[in-house]
Amino acid sequence: MKKTVSQEREAFHQQLGAVVGPENVLTEAQATASYQVDGFTPDGVVFATSTEQVSQVIRLANEFRIPIIPWGSGSKQEVGPCLSQSGTILCLKRMNQLIELDAGNFTAHVAAGMVNAELQKQLGEHRFFFPLDPVCMETSTLGGEIATNATGPLRLKYGAVRDLVLGVTVVTPTGDIIHTGGKTMKNVAGFDLCKMYIGSWGTLGIITEAVIRLFPLPEVSKSLLITASQENAFRLVGQLLESALELSAIELLDWTAGRYLGDHGAHLAEGKVLLLVNIDGDSAAVARREEAIKALAKTNQASEVVTLQGEEAAEVWNAYRRVHQALLDAVPSTAQGKASVPIGKAADMFRAIKEAGQRHHAEIGIRVYCGSGLLYPYVALEDDKLIFVIASLKQAASALGGFFIVEAAPLWARKKEGSLPQRSDATLMKRLKTAFDPNNILNPGRMFGGLY
Repeated sequence: MKKTVSQEREAFHQQLGAVVGPENVLTEAQATASYQVDGFTPDGVVFATSTEQVSQVIRLANEFRIPIIPWGSGSKQEVGPCLSQSGTILCLKRMNQLIELDAGNFTAHVAAGMVNAELQKQLGEHRFFFPLDPVCMETSTLGGEIATNATGPLRLKYGAVRDLVLGVTVVTPTGDIIHTGGKTMKNVAGFDLCKMYIGSWGTLGIITEAVIRLFPLPEVSKSLLITASQENAFRLVGQLLESALELSAIELLDWTAGRYLGDHGAHLAEGKVLLLVNIDGDSAAVARREEAIKALAKTNQASEVVTLQGEEAAEVWNAYRRVHQALLDAVPSTAQGKASVPIGKAADMFRAIKEAGQRHHAEIGIRVYCGSGLLYPYVALEDDKLIFVIASLKQAASALGGFFIVEAAPLWARKKEGSLPQRSDATLMKRLKTAFDPNNILNPGRMFGGLY
């Protein structure tokens, strides 16, 4: 007699238990409810503790044709396009070891389930740091950050994920284990598969380990908080980026987002913005840069410049990262988008966002990664009004030579607006997904552009 779906799932879960231990497979409704994604409640949650276990889980998933949703901390699970079907969560958070610290080569070998903040703590004990600092770094795992191509303020000086990850260990959608890249800065002979997996959102393989670049902790780090009108602030940003000053970060908060920064942003009046500029290095160089930045700020009529160092500076940056979630939580229907435009067009996109808010009577908070032309608006609207604003921002970004996507939003809005515009290479990407994952096991529907 043919097995029912429930019997097939029960057999699958039993075999998973044989791989990872029955205590590491959750199937009770109460336990799986907290792992709900895109309206789907998974039929099970399995915790792996090694690359070999991940491989065996994926092989079983192919045998039973059950989708697998890779999971680190869950911080990016509701970003971007929705899953097309439910399945079993494969959680890697117990794979959280710093496997090797190679100080002589300025590299570390890290398991994918390690939380960024804990990694930084352990590296700091050896006077190193890893310059990847996305807004969720207190909870996000290294594997999740690599898979989603996360970025942060330090990208300005130290580069993006693809510059910082030298190699990865990946379990393919058919269960094979591959190692691509390595410890050396030049480590590619043939196709650069390491970079292909970065930003693939767990659709082409599951990253289980990574070799990352490290940097020595700087002798001195200072942060300047500059208050100015939006016009003066963007002009100042342009001058800073064109200067010979070596800045590690330039971030901007508008007057709506700034209120969530605490005392440092609460004073912002409408039309005023706050720049957070970070500089690091040896003490003499940092002192010279600080004076140069202050001089430029004065020339551009900044109304206030405050320099912070040590714990005070660290707390401001921690507060800055918390602004993201505070804006999302302020109004349940808030949608957060990302506009990517040429760096020199960031001021134009900022104005377009504010104008769209005025037309639709919406209060929109904005964060800006000034060194990369990325703007993150937070739109607090409901129903079709939200869709109208999103359409307006897509049009504005396109007119400026960029694009706009929805990163986080209520489920109904993500289902309607959660994909990228049509790309010329979409067909090739779909073929790649099919070739790597013939049974559509990993994160079906998740990739931007609707790759199924």
